[in-house]
This record gives sequence, structure tokens and C-alpha cells, in this order.
Amino acid sequence: MEGSFIMANEIMKNRNNDNMMDQLSDWFSFPKDFFDDSSIKNIMQSDVAETDKDYIVKVDMPGMDKKDIKVSYKDGVLNVSGSRDSFDNLDNNNGNVLHRERSVGHIQRSYRIPDVDSKDISAKDVNGVLTITLPKLTEEDKENTINIE
Repeated sequence: MEGSFIMANEIMKNRNNDNMMDQLSDWFSFPKDFFDDSSIKNIMQSDVAETDKDYIVKVDMPGMDKKDIKVSYKDGVLNVSGSRDSFDNLDNNNGNVLHRERSVGHIQRSYRIPDVDSKDISAKDVNGVLTITLPKLTEEDKENTINIE
């Protein structure tokens, strides 16, 4: 009971302080940005570039193993997804986690990139940055003339 009283007093003392949500987050493991999706901005940040022959998409995939990353292209849409299932070192020497920010789960992004030669798409992962090269269709490939019999 005493712990609850101290916690309530701390909340009341700091109720006009921006730090209150940080304290709640620490006490209840409740993220202060639970309803704010801006925290997702730090995951899967990407750049999309265009050359004469290719589109190049670079996606930050920190902490994700190559085997847990999936890339697909269908109907003009590039889909990139990744998963983290667990961490081996969640506990300190005594088995007590005092603060946890790393997360597990699944995340996905989609990019609308038309006129791509899907059979020649390539991807590589180097130091947590996934680079996907999507060759553009040539003008001959784009033209879909149908002969009438």
C-alpha cells in the first residue's frame, strides 16, 4: 500500500510536468506514445531512388535477421516485411529486466512502383540496410500489342 501512496504522490507532484508520462511508462511499462504512431518512423525508414534503368529502394531493417525479411512484388506494389521473434539476452545477471525498449513482432511497408521487370528484381542485406533493385521495363516490354486474327 505504501508503494501506491508514494506513486500517487509522485504523480500529483508532477502532474503539470511533461515528465509524468515518462514516470507512468516506467511504472506500468506503458509506452507514452501508445496512441502516437510517430515512434514507428524509426523502424523501416527508407529511401527510394530512380536511375535510367532501375528503381533502388533502401530500407533500414535493424536487428532483423536476413531469414526473417520477406520481399515481394505484385501488381506494381513492392512489399517488404520483417519479423523479430525473441531476444536471447532479455535478463541481466539476476534475471530482472529493469527497462525494456527492444520489441518483438512483425512490421510491413508497401511501395507503389509501377513498370518493373519483376523477374530481375534483386535484394541484398548489408549491416541492417536492405537494398532492393527493381529494373524498369523497357519500352518494348511495356508495349502490349495484341494481334487480331
